[in-house]
Amino acid sequence: MEELKYSAGIVSKGFWFQEFKKYIGLLQEGKSELEIKELQEKGNILLAPSPDYGKKMIGEITKRIKALPKDIVELFFNLNVSDQKIINLLGIMMTDRLFFEFIYEVYREELILGTINFEDSNIRVFLKNKSEQSGKVAGFTEQTKRRLAGAYKTYLKEANLLVEENNILIYHKVIIDIQLENMIKKATLYPYLKALTGVS
Repeated sequence: MEELKYSAGIVSKGFWFQEFKKYIGLLQEGKSELEIKELQEKGNILLAPSPDYGKKMIGEITKRIKALPKDIVELFFNLNVSDQKIINLLGIMMTDRLFFEFIYEVYREELILGTINFEDSNIRVFLKNKSEQSGKVAGFTEQTKRRLAGAYKTYLKEANLLVEENNILIYHKVIIDIQLENMIKKATLYPYLKALTGVS
């Protein structure tokens, strides 16, 4: 499998959990990838604001689902909403190398250290370090880096890795369903499990 390259593409995408859930529901009804794409083009099943944006959404959600092991996708509706969101997040991590490294190097490390409060500066430091390691990231404009920081924070909140208490964002360690956890381990995705659970 070709190694993913660093990208800032996440800034123009959403967490899209409800859309991800709808897509998996259609797959489990027996619809094919092509049929789902046609349903979007003809009926705007994802309620996109424009046809072009609908194409972007369906393309990205297809990519996330195809990256996931099939048995994890099949397990989706047997899980609670919290674990379903983790599956969506896993799909995002598996299709966006920079975001995965952020979860692994920042979120996981903060869990290990027992840090409670989230600081925006953590994302800035992460992107600064990546800029020193990668010419691609170094080439991102400051505006792109700000948008990346906003997207990362939004995704963490959407997935319940960050929760708000008294107007302060705090790190939240997710408890993953044991069946899902075992599937992630079995699929040799242990680095992703470590990233999400703060295992050292």
